[in-house]
Amino acid sequence: MLERIWHRNQAILGSIVRAVLIDPSGVEDVLQEAFAKLLRSGKSFATEQETYNYVRRVVLNTAIDHLRTAKRKTARFVHSENALSSASQKDPCPLTLLIREERECLKKLVLKEVGDSLRDLSPQQQEAVDILFNRNHKKIKELCQERGIPYSTLRSRALSAINQIRSRLIANGLYQALREANRK
Repeated sequence: MLERIWHRNQAILGSIVRAVLIDPSGVEDVLQEAFAKLLRSGKSFATEQETYNYVRRVVLNTAIDHLRTAKRKTARFVHSENALSSASQKDPCPLTLLIREERECLKKLVLKEVGDSLRDLSPQQQEAVDILFNRNHKKIKELCQERGIPYSTLRSRALSAINQIRSRLIANGLYQALREANRK
């Protein structure tokens, strides 16, 4: 009965695991681990519904365990990376200096390109970006009312401006380089 329920509901069980996990590449691993747990438990149930409920609970718990393990590994990695970076700040090695120099250079290039892109925007788009980023703790809707711009218009102009800036960064190869630098 367990095998029949497993095969009939495998898509549903996979979606449960996908909903819990951050990285969807571990779905098959979690499902295999859960099935192994089910086989080892050797429990039997009176109805199919009881069996299905138990299978769902085992799959969910296994997915949560998998997520917790991944978070612990990430926390350990971040902690060790912070320890390395604090040690390297005291006595920087040449590689650390090169990486820092590369990041600073990339940051300057991106800032210059964003500044140039902002100057190339239409006056309406510049105003929308100005409202969004220079609010001085005012609500956006209040600023829209003060300037006589509908909120939806402001939003579409700002999104258009952001897309234009992103397109320019992509065209110059800076967008991908920035994303990769942030991953390091």
